[in-house]
Amino acid sequence: MLFKYLKSFFYILLALLLYILGIKFWNIIWKEILYYIIFPSIFILINYAFIKLILWYIKFYNNLLIIHNWQLIVIKTSLFLKDDIEFIDLNKITKLDIFCRGIIPNFLSYWVLVVEQQRDWVREFHLIPKPYKALSLIKKEKEDYINENKTRYIVDTSKDNI
Repeated sequence: MLFKYLKSFFYILLALLLYILGIKFWNIIWKEILYYIIFPSIFILINYAFIKLILWYIKFYNNLLIIHNWQLIVIKTSLFLKDDIEFIDLNKITKLDIFCRGIIPNFLSYWVLVVEQQRDWVREFHLIPKPYKALSLIKKEKEDYINENKTRYIVDTSKDNI
């Protein structure tokens, strides 16, 4: 998130620089250039920075992982472009892994969760808060699923059927 803030701050700083240069050199620059090019571009830069930041927040907070009923439900939505819902059965997950690259994600405990499925499909879920908790929840749910299915299909052979 730091890079998104820095990018927005850079655009606002660029708009402020254009404003200062336009006010300082308004006698030298033609008034038409100042009024019809520089001030509208300042307005566009500031709006672009805020809209990109707001859309990134919406995209960030609408990426959900839900563990329910022995399924991993992946919901990815944004405001305009994308609405995806995907169901992954826990019995199709072969390997779970988490990793972190960088000092800031490690410090803030936002890691990447890697889910390997059958047929060598690998899914990476970025910016997972408290990754060990998410990993343990998925593993616990998978073990419960396996134990539930084992009890369904075990045949009792201890009694003699005579």
